[in-house]
Amino acid sequence: MRDLNDVQFFAAVVESQGFSAAARNLNLPKSSVSRRIASLEERLGVRLIERSTRSLRLTEVGVSFYERCRAILADLDAAEREVAVQRGEPVGLVRMSCPTGLAQFVLAKILPGFLVRYPKVRLQVQATNRTIDLVDDNIDVAIRARVRTEDEAVMMRMLYKSGLIFVASPAFASTKQSAVRIDTLSSFPFLSFVEDSQRQTWALSGPNAATTVISFDPVLRSSDFTILVRAAAAGLGIALLPAEVVEDDIRIGRLIRILPDWHCEKVVHLIFTTNRGIVPAVRVLIDYLAEHFKFRYDKDPKSKKLGMIHSENPRRRPAKAT
Repeated sequence: MRDLNDVQFFAAVVESQGFSAAARNLNLPKSSVSRRIASLEERLGVRLIERSTRSLRLTEVGVSFYERCRAILADLDAAEREVAVQRGEPVGLVRMSCPTGLAQFVLAKILPGFLVRYPKVRLQVQATNRTIDLVDDNIDVAIRARVRTEDEAVMMRMLYKSGLIFVASPAFASTKQSAVRIDTLSSFPFLSFVEDSQRQTWALSGPNAATTVISFDPVLRSSDFTILVRAAAAGLGIALLPAEVVEDDIRIGRLIRILPDWHCEKVVHLIFTTNRGIVPAVRVLIDYLAEHFKFRYDKDPKSKKLGMIHSENPRRRPAKAT
């Protein structure tokens, strides 16, 4: 007798690019996932995945089988969504995408409360810095730091405005304090989350509506904010990072803000498709994120405080999608 769980496990291994990652996503032991895939191959009488100690790859028949499996699972999700709409109750799987730094430093604080409030909803969070196509990647909701989109098939809802601020370790700042000015900033070692190999240019806003453009040749580039925060705390240079990422380190004194008069503003949006319809589970996630995803960086250059992520008044009506 066919077991659709085997199809789901196989698709999870392919999409996670490994048995260990798939097991973590499925919250199952790796041995269980491996055993189910082996059982599926035995029942089909073909090899779907070629395994080695370091990697795996799909066989030719495995590629075609995966395409069929993905279509089957998409149909099952669609059927579940139809039921959810008819029931009018938030239930089922919601897939969302988010930049890695935001997932680690912000979503981790917010999502547990969502699952407590909506126990029948399941979440799959894809933390990645690559550009996501909502339709091709089968994503319901994505968080993006963009001001506009050219895709007419999506809707945007602004979550918050934040700022990129300059930070360094107290030891680095104390030794360079008199020398660090906006006009000398580019001469200091810089730590960047932009992995582009070209020389980086940032448009900064300052006091009294002043603006300037600064170029850097970073000594360290990484899309992983944790690496950059630790490198800055170790005194390796100055980092320009989202305020929400470094707020805890500033609070405990591991990092301090450099040139507090200057920052680079960014706008974070929720992106979601319109052609599938907004089912209750997706709608409540969008509203929940809009309710909780509020962050404000302090614009007063004399203040060392940073705004905190906080919940809005739960009775306040969420803003309309824009």
